Amino acid sequence: MSNKLSFLVFGAGAVGSVFGWRIQVGGGNVSVVCRSNYEAVKKNGFTINSDQHGKNIFTPNNVYSSAKEAVANGEEYDYVLVCTKALPNIEDPTIVLKPIIKSNKTAIVLIQNGIGIEEPYIKAFPGNPVIPATTFISSKQLENGVIELGEISKMSFGLYTDSILENDKGYKKRGELALKDFDKALVSGNVRSTIEERLQRSRWFKLIWNASFNTVSVVSGQHNSGDLINNPRTKELIKRAMAEVIKAGEAVTGGPLHDKIPGIKIPDRFTSSADLRNSTVIPSMLQDYMNKKPMEHDVILRIPIEKAKAAGIDVPVLETLYALLIMNEKKNLGKL
Repeated sequence: MSNKLSFLVFGAGAVGSVFGWRIQVGGGNVSVVCRSNYEAVKKNGFTINSDQHGKNIFTPNNVYSSAKEAVANGEEYDYVLVCTKALPNIEDPTIVLKPIIKSNKTAIVLIQNGIGIEEPYIKAFPGNPVIPATTFISSKQLENGVIELGEISKMSFGLYTDSILENDKGYKKRGELALKDFDKALVSGNVRSTIEERLQRSRWFKLIWNASFNTVSVVSGQHNSGDLINNPRTKELIKRAMAEVIKAGEAVTGGPLHDKIPGIKIPDRFTSSADLRNSTVIPSMLQDYMNKKPMEHDVILRIPIEKAKAAGIDVPVLETLYALLIMNEKKNLGKL
């Protein structure tokens, strides 16, 4: 890139660190806001062990412990990458960005799971391009600042326009430019990048995995994806949950969730791919549960269930998983 764009990664954990690293490799100026891993990253940067790229040290241009510190010297960023968990049931997700966003120059990239994540940002920052991103990435933070990256690392994203007035051409113009520059930054860092026109279809497609493997891994008694696939009953439960997500997603988005794979074949495709993986996959929701952290059940189950019902689709398996997940979380966090 001829002119260096500035990126702030908010929530530099297993996912944010990887994409921040690749963007910096591609020529971007990358700063990070860390929480629990701040001291380790400030001192040593990130050690990233990657199946694709080998062992690397990612040293961000700046490491901050808070949003206020990230703008203490008047910094303004071209992009803020939100890589924190989507927990709107716990707090307003936009609060942490209010010290950072100073004008509509800054594009907000939501590298988060789930459905319905965009609306709070549109309301809080009218005029700023909001870019939800769907990622397929196998990464985990083994200890503070030490990241293990598996075989999968790709991102698709698009401009959120669902609640934007048709005549707001300024928003769309800024957004289209932000999409192109973001795509260039990722491609320059050797990330598989796709600009999505049917944005919500992509998000529902990702939800097929998250609403099934993630949730069943917790309520089944803390089992990884391999364990779940090897047990015929949990494998069938996962496929039923997937089928409900597909039916709901198709109704909500008005069409198939994939151009090449018919909806009826997706559960078999997903479970087969999980069975063929060489490495053990611990779903992100199970990782949160094991670390006694809140889980993303609001955007992965509650909101999709509500949208399914509004579209006239019954989702009894998802409703059951949601009820069990809430009970498990309350007990796990000592709130029962």
